[in-house]
Amino acid sequence: MRAFVGIPLDGPEEDRLLDMQDRLAVGTPVPAANLHVTLAFLDDQPVEQLEMLHEELEMIRAPGFEMTLKGIDIVGGAKSRCLALLVAPDPALMALQADVARAARRVGMKIEKRRFRPHVTLSRFRDGQHAPEKIQGAISRGAHYDMWPVSVSEFALYRSHLTSVGAQYEVLSDYPLLVMPPL
Repeated sequence: MRAFVGIPLDGPEEDRLLDMQDRLAVGTPVPAANLHVTLAFLDDQPVEQLEMLHEELEMIRAPGFEMTLKGIDIVGGAKSRCLALLVAPDPALMALQADVARAARRVGMKIEKRRFRPHVTLSRFRDGQHAPEKIQGAISRGAHYDMWPVSVSEFALYRSHLTSVGAQYEVLSDYPLLVMPPL
């Protein structure tokens, strides 16, 4: 089963992200139900291994936090490129990502070791789908958006169904973060 762990973005955040997609109007927009921040891409895994990971993820005790959406850029490689809203690398976000990666490795999953660059994919495009000046224009327009903090109170284990019209994501389980009392 193709899977990943991520932070869901719904409610008011989803509405703001959809508005941003409409204004930028470049590439193929990511459906509202697929908006998230990936913490760990797991690739194809046996169901039994995902069940073991589920047990490990349930043991993560991390505080809720705010992540800040901070700018727009192009991410990805030559075959799969995306227009993405970047997320500031907050210490709580980085710690949660490290906890998730360690949990996956404990159950024998191979997680690619690369720098974590948190982002929300807004739209996808293939090379040549849009002229570079249109993409750069979208990035320039994005620089004028007010960026905003997003409260993070949970993360989730997702299944990714690949279809002829793109990936469809299904939440298999969600994991609440600790509520911290106000200071």
